[in-house]
Amino acid sequence: MERNEFTDALSDFLGDEAREDVLGDEARSGEVPKAPLNNFFGDDFLTLLYFHKGPCAHGLERHRKSLETVAHLKAPRHRRIEAALALGRFMASRHAGSDFRARGTSHPTDWFLLARQLGSVVGGLAYADALLAENEQEVQFCLDRDPLPRLVRNSKSGDDDVPHPSEEVCQAWYLGARTALRHVQRGFTGWDAHTFDCALACIVNYLTLLPGQRLTQTLPLPQRRAALAWLKPLWNRLITAAPKHGPDPQAYRVALIEQQLAVFMRLDDLENGGSDCRQTLEVVDPPVVGGDWIVVIRSKIPDTSDRPEMEYLKRYEVLRRPVALTALPDLTALGEIRRKLEAEFPWASDAIEAVMSDLLARRRHGVVRLGLSPVLLVGLPGTGKTRFAQRLSDLLGTPNTVVNLAGMSDVKLLKGVTRGWASNRPSRMVEFIQQTRVANPLFVLDEIDKAGRVYGNGGDPQEALLDLLEPGNARRYQDIYLMTECDLSHCLYVATSNSLARVPEPLLSRLRPVLFPAPGPEHTEVIVQGVLGDMERAWGLPAGALEVSSDGWSA
Repeated sequence: MERNEFTDALSDFLGDEAREDVLGDEARSGEVPKAPLNNFFGDDFLTLLYFHKGPCAHGLERHRKSLETVAHLKAPRHRRIEAALALGRFMASRHAGSDFRARGTSHPTDWFLLARQLGSVVGGLAYADALLAENEQEVQFCLDRDPLPRLVRNSKSGDDDVPHPSEEVCQAWYLGARTALRHVQRGFTGWDAHTFDCALACIVNYLTLLPGQRLTQTLPLPQRRAALAWLKPLWNRLITAAPKHGPDPQAYRVALIEQQLAVFMRLDDLENGGSDCRQTLEVVDPPVVGGDWIVVIRSKIPDTSDRPEMEYLKRYEVLRRPVALTALPDLTALGEIRRKLEAEFPWASDAIEAVMSDLLARRRHGVVRLGLSPVLLVGLPGTGKTRFAQRLSDLLGTPNTVVNLAGMSDVKLLKGVTRGWASNRPSRMVEFIQQTRVANPLFVLDEIDKAGRVYGNGGDPQEALLDLLEPGNARRYQDIYLMTECDLSHCLYVATSNSLARVPEPLLSRLRPVLFPAPGPEHTEVIVQGVLGDMERAWGLPAGALEVSSDGWSA
């Protein structure tokens, strides 16, 4: 930029007296040159540097190249992200300890937000950190010493109150985690160890560092529980992929799993009214809400005079507050789930078509909550029916459990056991929702044809299933132990049977029967790989850790 161009641009940002004092005879009114990104978020210095064509110091030359890259809309996205992050760090160092909002100066958050909008998880965490810095706060964390992060003050104000992040900071962590979702289908291609650390930090910070009651109009705990519907599957994928970039993958993966357990325990503690030195948060019963969660028990759970039983009943008070619903994956993710099922169960095309057509139809009509009409898989023993149902649940990201109905001759497991008996307990459905904090898990009703009342007055389990499989009745399902109605209408059911002969017509009318044939000899390799995959997940091993050799399987 020539001297006269520079002075013209500068003169517009000086008052009349200052213009004359600084520029003298060269003072002229002029417009600032128009640069991209609204003159780089109103930054005078960066705008002038961008238009400067002559030689300059090495450090400034580097920043000028970053400006050119970030302004070039056709440049590769990862290059623009790198440039935005570099400029954000430059602005943070340039104004460290001073007023970020100085006139004619961009803010680090402007650049980190741009990086996040371009798809950078690193930018998402940096944006949150910059917002914290404005409030003289920072997150301290070392996984080797403590699985949970701490929010501390940088100022020496002497304020003894426990610091809390603002809602804006919490939203920044939330959106940072949402940004990581964009990379799941690509298997986190191009990520390094720092990127994984940033993604994990966004999740952990959002779940554990909550705004104070006086700082928010929302209900933080129900929000976090609802977000776990998609955060937990994302988190698990990160735990699987991240250790590959560390020096000791196995130790790092164990540490990340321990961290996840610590976070869940902290949420449980806060939800039960507990607190610690990190934060104090009063838990209140929120109103009934819709959206991504539901209230399973809307009325009061009747009290009991038995003290041990009273303590046990308190566990189920959590169901009187909003419980998360697993989200229905988008069409792209559903297509990937179909491909995985077809690869792992090539002999079960009818079953795959039945469940996937239902899920795809719901998604195309705008449904966002995971739902599935009850399905009955009919086939010979050992064909993989139960494993198929469990694998479907895993891919959909919702918890599952097997309810073995073979030989069941009463309704205790399905309805609960009356108080006062030694074996008293709620129904398995309510119990599992309380354990997982998910209102739409998948229940595998195994060997449904072998259930039925033989004698006595314990009730017919097949008749009890009628209420569970009918949405209207399930919405007001009476649990005998809790002595109240429970909303189980969002639960998913996949039943298995060896034949249709012993399945009564009323029950069969509530299920969609699908043939599940036996695999052939040509499917041996697929079955072995599936078994190895199940063992890897059960043992906490990374994918591909087990293989079959000529002498048998090995690690």
